[in-house]
Amino acid sequence: MSEELGQRLRDLRERAGLTQAELARLVGNGWDQTLVSRLEAAKYPSPGLGLVADYLQACRASFTDVAVLLDAYTLKPGPVEMKGRQAVNEVSAVLPVKIATQVLKYDAKTTVARRTAGEPPFSPEERMRRVLNLAAAASRRKRLDILVAHLLDEVGSKLDFRERQFVDRFARKVWGALTSTRGLDQRLRVRRMARVLADGIVEHFLPKAEVQLVRERVVELYRAMEQTGGFASMPQPAKSGRKPKPYKEETDPRIAAGLVRQINIGEGLTAVMAEVQTRGWPHDEKRSWYQWLALLASDAYDTQPGSPERERIVAEALKDRPDPEQARRFAELALDGLDRRLKRKGPREEEGETTK
Repeated sequence: MSEELGQRLRDLRERAGLTQAELARLVGNGWDQTLVSRLEAAKYPSPGLGLVADYLQACRASFTDVAVLLDAYTLKPGPVEMKGRQAVNEVSAVLPVKIATQVLKYDAKTTVARRTAGEPPFSPEERMRRVLNLAAAASRRKRLDILVAHLLDEVGSKLDFRERQFVDRFARKVWGALTSTRGLDQRLRVRRMARVLADGIVEHFLPKAEVQLVRERVVELYRAMEQTGGFASMPQPAKSGRKPKPYKEETDPRIAAGLVRQINIGEGLTAVMAEVQTRGWPHDEKRSWYQWLALLASDAYDTQPGSPERERIVAEALKDRPDPEQARRFAELALDGLDRRLKRKGPREEEGETTK
């Protein structure tokens, strides 16, 4: 019971010119002054509507006198909702701003929809699973957009507008065929991929070899996302019309950590990859740089800037690079971007703050 409702009941009693003892006698049914006092002091945990109705009747008041306060009480999120909201806020706090905004809007919308429909709130675990899947999907879309931009640079640089549209559309169709068949019979994936590839060749916008190249690039991205935890969970096929059971690892904290790790690495590499893209290198060389930098960022993810462990990882990574000087510069840009993303400070920054 809220303090506002208790105070409102007291105001109604005083308006009726009754003392607590007089009101208790008017109600009867075992009421005493102590019960009235507890109601007005909001120390009665969960008074039923019948109890409030008896109080109002003795005061010659109606439910309209407390309607606003009752509405505020009934619309207040319950413990399960509050716990779920807290879990979602903790996840969104470590996501990029745009993805976090999408996550919070989606969670608020579904929570209100269930409350309006009179359905019980999702458990905190279910809300966490849903927002993680949404965040993973947003991250995948961004990665796919980056790949399509690469393909337009590699395959479509000399194409007309209609042909460039085809590259974009075909790449997304291949991605859709791959993602829509996760966890299903692989023969279904073969059929869908074959149909997409055949449609691409039949449209005659690009030579067969270039159509296959686009397909291969998308498949490479999909496999990399699978191997590095870019998908939050593995969907399970429904049987006999029943809903699939939740995948055992969907609520595993490691999935949340792995997803956040992948997003942070992708965001941290944005600046260095923008510089790589300005170089007139072949696509395979640009892709090689991205893979090397992503691996370096993954290895150095849990190290501090300027630490011996960080220096050891960088030195080890530079051994096999054909241009160590250029590689070290890109490595510094990549790790600086990652540290900024994780809000980590290097020794120079910390020293500068100390001298201030």
